[in-house]
This record gives sequence, C-alpha cells and structure tokens, in this order.
Amino acid sequence: MRLIRTLYILICLCLCLCLAPHLMAQGNYQAEVPSRTTPDAFGDRLSLRLLAEAFFRNNEYASDLIADYTLPGYRFRADLGFRPNTSFPVELRLGVSNLYYWGASRYPSAMAYLDLPYWNGEGERYTKFRLRPFFQASILPTKGLVILLGGLEGGAKHELIEPLYNPELNLTADEETGLQIKYLGERTKIDTWVDWRSFIFRGESHPEAFIFGLTARHRFPLSSVSSLGLELQALAHHRGGVLNKQADTVHTWLNTALGISYEHQFKVMEAPLSWRTSAFALSYTQRGEHYSVNEGWGIYAESEARWRRWQAKMGLWYGTDFIGVLGVPFAQSVGRKGRQVIHSHHPRYLSLSGSYRIMESMKYSLSLSAGVWVHPHSADRMSSYIEAYLSISPYFGLLK
Repeated sequence: MRLIRTLYILICLCLCLCLAPHLMAQGNYQAEVPSRTTPDAFGDRLSLRLLAEAFFRNNEYASDLIADYTLPGYRFRADLGFRPNTSFPVELRLGVSNLYYWGASRYPSAMAYLDLPYWNGEGERYTKFRLRPFFQASILPTKGLVILLGGLEGGAKHELIEPLYNPELNLTADEETGLQIKYLGERTKIDTWVDWRSFIFRGESHPEAFIFGLTARHRFPLSSVSSLGLELQALAHHRGGVLNKQADTVHTWLNTALGISYEHQFKVMEAPLSWRTSAFALSYTQRGEHYSVNEGWGIYAESEARWRRWQAKMGLWYGTDFIGVLGVPFAQSVGRKGRQVIHSHHPRYLSLSGSYRIMESMKYSLSLSAGVWVHPHSADRMSSYIEAYLSISPYFGLLK
C-alpha cells in the first residue's frame, strides 16, 4: 500500500511539473494577498475585506514519528478597515475570524502547539467552532517599512525553512497576533515579530507563552540574472512569566539558522524560470528541561525551481539531538512516544515536493501540491502528503 501511495505522489509531482502555463508568484498559502510594505497595499477610506481558505490535506506519515491524519477544513476572516487622513499611510481593521475542521475539534500542528488549550487558558472550553476577534493596525512610516500591531503577516510569509517552521501550521495554528516590524528593500529584507500566544494575570493556572521570530536576508548581485544571499533565521519560544506559579512550566527554546543562498534566472520556452539553492547551519538550545536533550545542531540544504504556474523543491536534512519546536516532525530527535524519549540522536531526511497553481489572480488562488519525505531514522522510512488548497480574498471599497 505504501508503495502504491508513493507512486501516486510521484505521479502528482510529475503533473505539477508538466501542466504549467503561467508565472507563479510565491508559495501556496494566501499567495494572492500582498504584503503591506507598499502604499498600494493600503485601501480606501472605508473598506470591507474577506479572506476565505478551504483545504483538504491527507498525510501518510511514519507511525513511529507522527500519526497519520487528514485535514479537511477552512479558515475565514471578515474585517472592516478605516484609513484616516494622515501624513503617512495608517489603516485600522476590525473583524472576526474562524478556523473550522470537518470531523474533529482540533488537529496536531507543531510540538509546541499540541497542548494549546492548556497554555492559552481555554482548557475544556476549546470547542470545535470558535470565533476569534481580529484587529490590525498597519503603519507605513516610509516605503518598504511597515509596523503591524494586532494581526500579523504570519505563517508562510515569514519564509522560514522547514526544520524551523512546518508549513502545515498555515492550516492548523491560530493567526499570529502581537507586534511585527517588516522591511522590504531592493537588496535587504528583514522580518521580526512577537507572536503573543497567552497572557496571564495573578492566580491563573496556565503559563504565559510567546514566540519571537526573525528572518533577515541581504542579496549581493553577481550579474543581471544571478545573486548571492546571506540569511539569518531565529525562533525563540518561551513559556512561563513572572506571575507563573506552576511547577515545570517555565521553558525557553531557541532555534537559529545561518545560511548562504544562490539564485539564478533563466528563460525556458520564453517564460522566466527562477532557481534558488541554499544551505543552512542550525542550532537548538533549551532552558527548563522540557525535552530530554538540551542542545543540538543540524545542517539543511534545499533547492527550489519556479516556472510559470509550478514549483518544485528538494530538501536535505541531517541533525544531531535537534528539536525544532515549530518544525516538521521529520527533523526532530523525538517521535510519537513523547518529548522525554529520544527517538533518534541523528534525524535525517530527503524531501521532494511540487505544486501546481490551477488558477491565480489578485482575488483568488487554487493549487494542488504533493510531497514525500524519505527518513532512514524511522522504521517506516517514507512519509507523504497530497493537498488541495483554495484561497479567495475579495475586497470592497465602501468610501474613497
């Protein structure tokens, strides 16, 4: 059965490589939603914005690393925006969001999110249908630099590598909220944020929790079609807080990655093809003895090609006593038996993935994707997924 599934995945990947007639702008998730680093991203004086994402993802995972599961569901958000008459663009948005799954109340996301109801204070109140308030203040002091308060440009838009951030969190985690400062220049890109997951007051039983993240990239042009890049990525996840009184709930985990990349632009059948390859050295440290290893390291390399409507990527990972709290499960030294049991001191994998965008515009995108991981440190050495994803983001200007 697993051989049949693997052949099916490879066929899907081949289709992704063959059926592509238009340029693909970026990754799958919310690809049509522009970043707010330009004045064009700020709307009318009064506006209504909707964002609806529907997804179906089937995961066939190695059972000793993580259980198989399927993700059928949607994410929806509606918000009203107001842009006051100021010297530089400012916009306030207020609305409501909902993340819903058919068939279950919640799903595994990342290791740090598995006990989400505990550390955000919801406990037994975590229900299948949840409406959450949405608020976002966007400030553009100068072109290329945006400050966000409230709802952040999170998930895949941080462009973190897989050992640090599992792209599936775009489908399973609540929207990031807190503070974000993002700069997008001609050669330099910086994204730093604090995602505040849980706040506590005196006497509460759950710990405080927040995530600090940083991605920075500087490009060095080599010619009109090629460039080198230096990259720094970091995630710090903390639980605890000054008012926290529970035992064994104060923990800090830090992942860092330093890398170099090379990018080249080609022309294939009169269409641009972008090829990018990169290599990273990663580290892991913890404070609080939550996991059974306190520090580790890893090496990750990936190569990615984008042409018209398709994208293909290959990744290679080798780690030693590594824990990436928000990363893919195959990069971890722990497995399905829990955080205190070392599954492998040397997790490693080869990954192949591809996606095909069936439709894309400024208002919607529809894509198919598939991928496989080959991980020798598992008894069952192969995992795979297939996914269909639809995002619709209509915008209505109510007052100029």
